[in-house]
Amino acid sequence: MGDRSNKTRYYLIACGTSNYKHLGNDEQLSSIQTDIERVVELFTQNFGYVQVLRDLQLNPKANALTEQFADWLQNKERCETDCLVFYYTGHGEYVQGDRHYLLMEETNPKKIGQTALPTEDLVRPLKNEGVKIAQILYIIDTCYSQSGAGDVVSFASKVIQQFQPVKGANIAVHSIAACRAKQTAQEGLFSQALEEILKKDEFQRGYIHPIDLVEKINRKIASDTQHVVYNVVGSETSPKFLPVLPKNLQTWEEKRNDFIEQLLRTLKEQFNDSLLCINSFLLSSKFIEEFVLDELDLKYKLRDLAIKPVSDGICPLIACSEWCRLRFSDRDQQKSNLTLAQKIENWQNEVFQYRKEVNVAKTKEIVKRLRDEFTTKIQKENLRIQIEIEPQIDKQENTGLQTGLFIFNMNLWIESQKLPFGRFAENIVLDPQGIEGSRLQMCLEKEDFLSHLIRKARYSLTDSVKPTIEIFLPFVFYQEFLETICFKSGRVKKELGKEYRIFINSFERYFDEDFREIRDEIYEKKKALWNNDLNLDSETYYIGTNPSTSELEMIEQALPIAVWSRNDQKPLVEGEEGQIKISEWKDWPDKIHHLRKHNQDLEITLFWDDLYPKPSRRCRPLNTKVVE
Repeated sequence: MGDRSNKTRYYLIACGTSNYKHLGNDEQLSSIQTDIERVVELFTQNFGYVQVLRDLQLNPKANALTEQFADWLQNKERCETDCLVFYYTGHGEYVQGDRHYLLMEETNPKKIGQTALPTEDLVRPLKNEGVKIAQILYIIDTCYSQSGAGDVVSFASKVIQQFQPVKGANIAVHSIAACRAKQTAQEGLFSQALEEILKKDEFQRGYIHPIDLVEKINRKIASDTQHVVYNVVGSETSPKFLPVLPKNLQTWEEKRNDFIEQLLRTLKEQFNDSLLCINSFLLSSKFIEEFVLDELDLKYKLRDLAIKPVSDGICPLIACSEWCRLRFSDRDQQKSNLTLAQKIENWQNEVFQYRKEVNVAKTKEIVKRLRDEFTTKIQKENLRIQIEIEPQIDKQENTGLQTGLFIFNMNLWIESQKLPFGRFAENIVLDPQGIEGSRLQMCLEKEDFLSHLIRKARYSLTDSVKPTIEIFLPFVFYQEFLETICFKSGRVKKELGKEYRIFINSFERYFDEDFREIRDEIYEKKKALWNNDLNLDSETYYIGTNPSTSELEMIEQALPIAVWSRNDQKPLVEGEEGQIKISEWKDWPDKIHHLRKHNQDLEITLFWDDLYPKPSRRCRPLNTKVVE
């Protein structure tokens, strides 16, 4: 049920039409989007309005506009104290002897009565049963808009007795027309004047009356060609559309959604880096159980942090913003990021007025301590860039066969967590089939996209942290020399295997259903191997030089682990003089790390590394790019 308290809730519907299929180029309205954005910012940022029906903001369909408005009015969340401002801008036309119309994208000027939206239809949804609202203000910013506003008031007056949400009270229907009935409206004039007055003029505490507002707008415009008009019907109750309150008297509950949207817009300016900021904060503070993987997750997490109460002087949302501010204000950041840090600080200064319980000094101190602890944590944890190269299956023709293309996903993974720490690429489609020689290697080098993504993942952390790279590779690519992919480090090119420790794992062993039957058996062998519970023999593991295709098939089908050297001059041979002895392999994980760190010239390839229990979870794709 709706909120039955006396608290007024403010909502805004702002929409307009800029494109007209049946009008000439000189009649398209390029300023409409700016007008709408200006009005949205005014009402949401200055007066605490919540914008609704956002999908109708630009070039709405007539049926969608009236139907969705009707649905919103009848929503069970509406209550008798709600106030709504409905702003519409675009072309308007008065048909003599008929009525005023709003021209829509599909409107044919030769068939206005059949293809345009009667302005009074914006009021018609108020007639429906179950409508609960206190006051509504229609702002019609079109040519001949006084005629449209007159239709609004006239229609409302005929049915006003149906609007009785509270005994003895009626819905008050107000209207502001951007010009008189026989005047044309200049593009952007009304919204600019509205903005200047509401942002610069000083008003007494209370509510700005629409009459006062219209008088100020007309003085601002000072034009004989356009005069703004106000009207009202239905109630003698004072209009409450524009509350003028000191900010400290407005509540956090009234403003927090606006603040979430502001912070979200700021973080989206450096989106990938922001995801890592938020995830590192969540990991350190333990406020939220799961990591952020995309924009929708980010919005939900900010909302969850905002609704948590201030505890011992700490607001979780402010603490999160401070974490991000410190990240973006690091000395090694670019100038654009320093600007981003300043935006976050400006946001904080405004939020502090509504979260009076927050201890600013304590918040900053705790966040700094948590950041230091996080830096220590990730230096100790095993961080790994996980790359999945997956055969693409033909879904278009539904054959279930492989297409010859491969899907590339990349995540940053922290060993102690069950979800990826950060996501840097999804559904990049690789097409290595037409490339001669080492197909996948050359495909991954194409446009340097792989090394670019890896650098982005690495540099999102502290300078001293260098993650390893784990590649889940289909069987067909086991013989590829991925370690030699060129990687840019400043102006110098290095081989990827020289810069990072690279682990090769089986894509099929994780994802292919054919391997489910043997998975448990392999797991038991692997567990016993790690615990030294088995006699170490070649039926349990493989150590040696680059295996043949038949040896790889045997490893794929039966063995828990295989380690080999691609360097024929320095093969891995167990038990011989001068070579690695069998006794040295009893602690497999540590031995593998040692090999990677100190024997890179051996070009070690590891198959089936058990240091991480599973690969990243599969998520909805963020983007698609084809690399040939």
